[in-house]
Amino acid sequence: MPNCLPRNVPSGQRRPQNRQRGAVLVVGLIMLVVMTMLVISMLRTSILELRIGGANQVAQETFANAELAVSNFLNANTGRFAPGFLALVSPAPGAPDLTVPAVIGGAVTVAAAQIQCSSATILGNQFANVGRQNALFVTTFNIRGAATSVLGGNTAVNQGVMTFTAGC
Repeated sequence: MPNCLPRNVPSGQRRPQNRQRGAVLVVGLIMLVVMTMLVISMLRTSILELRIGGANQVAQETFANAELAVSNFLNANTGRFAPGFLALVSPAPGAPDLTVPAVIGGAVTVAAAQIQCSSATILGNQFANVGRQNALFVTTFNIRGAATSVLGGNTAVNQGVMTFTAGC
């Protein structure tokens, strides 16, 4: 845009030229620093959330693998739980089947233990009459499935089994 003042106006009366003093540059740099700090903070938060999510996934996988091992053991040995059943050595008929399922990303183990064998009358009145008439006994077992993950997690699941038998 041409200067509106005639050329013959003395220089003291002319409009002063706009001088940039750097205020916009300073404000822009401050805004850039603030935005950089926000981005760094958001990155740290997302990395932390990813770690939490990964740890949760590993925990869920190991828990599912341990439950699978216990479930397979119970399915394979249904109807066999009796006093001394765990002392039988394979390949004897009726020996416990300790085959563990194949899992992806880890390993599982199964352990079974007979806890006790006692009269059914200790369980309270609900079994007291049956126990007196038939000399009923209760055998309790603990089935433990332990799973480990290649990513560093491990979980154990315990399942109690109670069976009624004629003797200990």
